[in-house]
Amino acid sequence: MRPTPRSQPAKSPLSRDAVLDAGLRVLRARGIDGVTMRAVAAELETGPASLYVYVKNRQDLLNQMFDLVMGEIDVSDPPDPARWREQVESLLTRAVEVMERHPGIARVPLANIPSGPNAARVADHLIGLLRAGQVDERSIAWFIDIASLYINATAFETAIYVEEGREPDSDAIQEDFARLDPAQYPNFFSMFDLLTSGSGDERFRFGLRLLIEGLLHVTPPAIERPDRSSSPR
Repeated sequence: MRPTPRSQPAKSPLSRDAVLDAGLRVLRARGIDGVTMRAVAAELETGPASLYVYVKNRQDLLNQMFDLVMGEIDVSDPPDPARWREQVESLLTRAVEVMERHPGIARVPLANIPSGPNAARVADHLIGLLRAGQVDERSIAWFIDIASLYINATAFETAIYVEEGREPDSDAIQEDFARLDPAQYPNFFSMFDLLTSGSGDERFRFGLRLLIEGLLHVTPPAIERPDRSSSPR
């Protein structure tokens, strides 16, 4: 006997949240390239056309998925002038950890400035932390961009290893460099052990501290603020 409509389980009604959750499930199963309108629609047992009520296109879908992920970042720690460095490091570390729970999502903001409410909330909190440290506002403005590139690239590199089902192989790296003549690269080979030392977490935290401490010693050129007193033509 063929099942009647009443004997079949009712499908959950479509909604923006359902579409984004389905997109993240596809992301975790197939990677960022596998997130297509057709694949997400299939996950929801519907047709691609029904998704356009909630997202404009694939890029909009990815943007909204990324902002949903940004909502997982805890920004409840109020700025403290006595520990602002630690707070900035902790916030950016949490951001990487959140993106790594959704491998591939970190590719979305690369060359694509996030403008969703959750991403803005994280940026707003970061600005508050840096202001608590009395960091020059020009430096704050550019630090946000540089720090975002650093954490997005870190999370995306992890996603590549996850997708390929491998981890960094220090033995293979050493074998590759062993083919080079040490006499031609004396400085490089004199530091080879140090160049390949440390865990990924240790290197990441060193990079964060390098960026944070640089805020107090390097100032970008003066930025001419736009005049907002007059109406645009």
